[in-house]
Amino acid sequence: MNKLTWGDSGLRNGADNIVLDSQQIIVTRTDHVPLLRFYENTQTVALGAYEDKNFAVRTAYCQTRSIPIIRRITGGGTSYLYPKQISWSLTLPAQRLSIEQWLDIICMAVCRGLYNSGYEDINFNSPNDIYAHGQKLGNVHVGMLDNILIANGTLYRSLDINTMLRALRVPKEKLTLAGIRTATCHFTTLPSLSDADLLQLKESLAQSIALSCNLPTLMQVSWVNNTSQTYVCNHNDLTENAHEITYSSFTITPGGILHGRIQLDANIRISSLHLTGNVYIRPHNLFRKIESVLRGAAEGEIMQRMDNLFYENQWELYRFTPQHIMVLLRRLFEQHRIAAKLSIAPSAASSFMIHDPDGTMDAFDIAAKADTVLVPYCAKPTWCKWRHNDGCSQCGKCDVGQVYQIARQQGLQVTTVTNFEHLEITLKALKERGTKSYLGMCCNNFYIKREYAFRSANMPALLLDIAGANCYDLMQEQSAYSGEFSAESSIDLGVAEKVIKLARREPVQ
Repeated sequence: MNKLTWGDSGLRNGADNIVLDSQQIIVTRTDHVPLLRFYENTQTVALGAYEDKNFAVRTAYCQTRSIPIIRRITGGGTSYLYPKQISWSLTLPAQRLSIEQWLDIICMAVCRGLYNSGYEDINFNSPNDIYAHGQKLGNVHVGMLDNILIANGTLYRSLDINTMLRALRVPKEKLTLAGIRTATCHFTTLPSLSDADLLQLKESLAQSIALSCNLPTLMQVSWVNNTSQTYVCNHNDLTENAHEITYSSFTITPGGILHGRIQLDANIRISSLHLTGNVYIRPHNLFRKIESVLRGAAEGEIMQRMDNLFYENQWELYRFTPQHIMVLLRRLFEQHRIAAKLSIAPSAASSFMIHDPDGTMDAFDIAAKADTVLVPYCAKPTWCKWRHNDGCSQCGKCDVGQVYQIARQQGLQVTTVTNFEHLEITLKALKERGTKSYLGMCCNNFYIKREYAFRSANMPALLLDIAGANCYDLMQEQSAYSGEFSAESSIDLGVAEKVIKLARREPVQ
């Protein structure tokens, strides 16, 4: 194996390109031929191999605009693909290198190919983003299928920030006109290229990738677009499982966000389990293996089964560990205990988010030691004069007023968080006064995106996911952060009351 065969398959829809990726893998595995294919995509949202679309994509927005959603073979996060991008897929027999090493090698090769074509100030931001002059120019994702490496990459020739931020559920930028302008400044594009310049750039990238993979010879071919078995992808193709899922939870790791959904039988044993995440794992079916091994397990049997699985198999988790999976599984079982103790529905128990920096406290420990309840201003009525202020008149006309009353009767302090900066200030003040833990309410999208603020405060928290019209579903994050969100979220008052009454404090006389 000393040469890389490369070519260009042109503009195709995202589903066709996934079929071509699969065919590449088969050819590389069967004939031991490393292949590099350049192409363009029509407008498409591409999920990472292990992601749950419900957490990654605004499905309703994509449906309204007829943007298909597909699933890549490679791991990592969701990408928004569209014409006028340079996309490529690389397949080759994998050497004994880690996922992190492959990401480094491929990203550095792309940077070197750009540099050799005359582009300056090119670098990659670990783990997988390509930057030019401090702005994002593209990205790389990798995956492992048995002994075959597949890498997908994209370089931007044009920008469609407006659609990208609206199609992806948890974008990293804010969704106002000012926020979109800010996001646009975060990205950059290749200059306008003639057909000859574009071909030269692709050849430079192919040469650099070949050399980085110890393939000194290049062979360019005309790509045969055999997609006779392709399909028209639609939003219903990505149903993860037909059966009902009883409990769901997530945990945030350095390598990405892990999501879990579980169903327990009458003996509190796992009857079904589904693991997802915007992560990189090896082997490709590792999550499915874990699900199979844990089927029928009681909580106390999970650790031994997991230890046996990881001992008997070769595996790799990029920037997270089996312990993170154990934390997720423990939280799923904990939700069952919450549902049983509070006499609430499994769906209500699944709305709990446990923030435990040290990993030593469960939900009941956190609630018992809490001295404060934080409520979001967006749960107050829009007509309320207290909506954008910390405090409440307890007029009895909204759930927030009821929360204030219940918490104060329990001896807890209540604070209305009026914007993101106020949250940071409030958490700092709680830490300084010696608060051991606190209760709070926010949507899970906010917690996922701003988890660093909770982590920085270094205090355990039991958070209740709020329902209704939240700013992420309505694409008004920036308004919410600044305290100007105009819709109303809702609190499950019955659940909130039961949680607050777990706090062991002296009632206010």
